[in-house]
Amino acid sequence: MFVRKKKNPSGIISVQVIDKHSGVYKVIKTIGSSNDIEEVNKLVLEGKLWIDEYEGKQDLFKSYFSKDWL
Repeated sequence: MFVRKKKNPSGIISVQVIDKHSGVYKVIKTIGSSNDIEEVNKLVLEGKLWIDEYEGKQDLFKSYFSKDWL
């Protein structure tokens, strides 16, 4: 799984979690969209954190970071 930034015809960038299996891409979750680059970067980070939770990965430092920092 990975996080993809996709530019829409309107100019807004969508952030999605994508899974590729047998050469087929599938959108697992749409995290959000924005036209502000800082907001897009926050959404990408949120997507990466979502993947870690979904896959059951644990991070020693995750308890120090909260969504307020995103």
